[in-house]
Amino acid sequence: YTDLKEFIDERKDLLNINIEDLSKFYDVSKLICSMYGNVAKNEKGATLSNNANNFVNKYTTLNNDCNIKGTVRSKIFSTLSTDYDNIKNECKDAQCSNFPILPAIKTTQNATNGPKQASETISITNSIKTSSQTSEVTSSSSSIGNKLFTVLSIFGAIAFFLGISYKYSLFGRRKRAQKQYLREKIKNIKKRMNH
Repeated sequence: YTDLKEFIDERKDLLNINIEDLSKFYDVSKLICSMYGNVAKNEKGATLSNNANNFVNKYTTLNNDCNIKGTVRSKIFSTLSTDYDNIKNECKDAQCSNFPILPAIKTTQNATNGPKQASETISITNSIKTSSQTSEVTSSSSSIGNKLFTVLSIFGAIAFFLGISYKYSLFGRRKRAQKQYLREKIKNIKKRMNH
């Protein structure tokens, strides 16, 4: 029970985000998703470049006038910058080389706990970057695992249905042959009785 309570207490800061700021983060996240889609579809032309410029502009304005304070802010901005860097690394074309550089994340510190808050922000940023690197490896291996599971499931289902159809065909033929044999026998008996 204490672990669940601690988990909920840690996440309470996410509930304190202003809805206007949340909608701005949605716009920026939507641009990141669009950029990932462009890279996946090999659309690395003007569309990707425009999305990158729009993303950096919105990211900069959010970074300058965002009302979110503390670790939530640093987590969100760190995740956004990590995603942007991942897209830059995936895209090796000449179009991608002129992507704008993201500004540094502004840290918001209280006067009472400045050094402690700064060290927490740095450690959170480092842990987020580390977890994003391991999640890339995990996501690729889990993607392979999902595909392998899907393929094996399909083959299993095919084998199952082929087995059922084979059994049915065997029993069906036997029954048909027996019915045919019985019909002929009944006809012969009726003929003998009538003659």
